[in-house]
Amino acid sequence: MAACSELLRSEFPSIDDDMYHYVESIISSGADEFEDSDELYDAIGEFLHEVAEDKTEVDIRNICGRLMEIMKPKTKCLMNNGTAKVLNAPIHLGSMAANLENNVDEIKSIWVMQRDDVLKVDPRKLEKAEAKLQQKQEKRSQDSGRAPSLVPKLESATASQVINKKETKMEAKGTNRSQDIRIENFDVAYGDRVLLQGADLVLAYGRRYGLVGRNGLGKTTLLRMISNGQLRIPSHISILHVEQEVIGDDTPALESVLQCDSIRENLLAKEKDVSAKINSGSNDPELSAQLSEIYSELQNIEADKAPARASIILAGLGFSAESQQRPTKEFSGGWRMRLALARALFSR
Repeated sequence: MAACSELLRSEFPSIDDDMYHYVESIISSGADEFEDSDELYDAIGEFLHEVAEDKTEVDIRNICGRLMEIMKPKTKCLMNNGTAKVLNAPIHLGSMAANLENNVDEIKSIWVMQRDDVLKVDPRKLEKAEAKLQQKQEKRSQDSGRAPSLVPKLESATASQVINKKETKMEAKGTNRSQDIRIENFDVAYGDRVLLQGADLVLAYGRRYGLVGRNGLGKTTLLRMISNGQLRIPSHISILHVEQEVIGDDTPALESVLQCDSIRENLLAKEKDVSAKINSGSNDPELSAQLSEIYSELQNIEADKAPARASIILAGLGFSAESQQRPTKEFSGGWRMRLALARALFSR
């Protein structure tokens, strides 16, 4: 990949180190995945346009073609956009013209094209299309078999982290009041694929960060692991993780927000179960004691004020009193995303 690096540096002298290393990582990690220069342009073209001083789209596509020639010299870099490619032998235009004149009677009109010619397909293109279709079908079958939840479960993702002993002692004593998030020397793997190795993450208090990268590099997995506690952060720092829109069903919008309070929901379920046993004629004295304890816990968490608080949050996000009673399946994707944000705010 040294030749690719030299080409990037020579064609884009103003590229900064961060952008250079990012583009280089895309090229090196996807060298076996890119089929042609168009796919490479789709992956890095947008970034190259940002650092291109006076280069046009055609210029950058040509550079992507040269990069493909370096990565896959045996393919001769066949480009879909019609740019130059290496020919197997010289072409003699004079001979072609002579043959064309001699065989003019044999040329068939496009208006009387035979049916067999229409049905001819490129077997390589057909095989590639079938492979992509099979990948999409497998992905859809995996997605359809995944149970919807507020925070998706990580079935095969694993993480290892080096714990700072000093911070651990401060956590145990309750004296750790750092507002920064620091995760040092951690690894993240998804099955047999290592996504991050020996990585460090430092988030300074008061700043806003964006996580950018190609699909499949581990952005969502990293955020899930932080929110699920698989990667440890100071215990006094709370996390609100809004990953996707609320799944539409018959649940009213207001009730959907209330359901994200798992403590309140569990207490209400216990209260309903114990009350049903008492109403059925059970004389167990422990049931009355359990019911009193449940009422006490509900009072401590101010469960009776939860509907009003959830309604205020929804109103602040644009939900009218009437729309708060509508089933979530009646809302569009944008409004369901607002519901997900309301659930996160309510969880605070």
